[in-house]
Amino acid sequence: MGDMIKPVNRILLVDDDAVTNMMHSRVIERSGRAKRIDVATDGQEALDIIRADLLAGSPLPELIFLDINMPGMGGFEFLEHYANLQINPDAQLIIVMLSTSLLEADHARAEADPNVHSFCDKPLRVEKLLELVEEFQIRMQMKRPAA
Repeated sequence: MGDMIKPVNRILLVDDDAVTNMMHSRVIERSGRAKRIDVATDGQEALDIIRADLLAGSPLPELIFLDINMPGMGGFEFLEHYANLQINPDAQLIIVMLSTSLLEADHARAEADPNVHSFCDKPLRVEKLLELVEEFQIRMQMKRPAA
C-alpha cells in the first residue's frame, strides 16, 4: 500500500444493527480511508439519502456497505429501487453486500446483481476495507480520460 491511496469522501453504512454500525464506523475511522461516514438503518433511509444527493447534485457516497436482512426495506429490496434511480454511470458507486447469511441463494443473488460489487461476511475487516478503497481509486483512475 503506497501513499497513492486517497481516502474516499463518503461511505454509507446500511444496517439496522446499531452495534454493527458502531463497529464498522470504528474500523473505517481507524483505517483513515473515509472523510465522512453516513449511517442508514434500513434500505428506505439509504434510498432517501441517495435521492437527496441526486436532487441536490451532491456527490454520492462512493462505497455503500449494505446489509441483507433488515426490518422494513432489506438489502435486496433496496437494490431493486436503486436500479431505478437515474444515477450517472460515471458515479462509480461500489456497493458491497455485508451479511452473516450463509445462504448460497443470498450469495448467488448478490453476485447476480449488476450493481453489487462484492459480497462480504460481517464483520467488516480493515484489510477488506483497504482493498475496496484501493479498488475504488483504481476504477476512478481508469475512468479519467487520459490527458
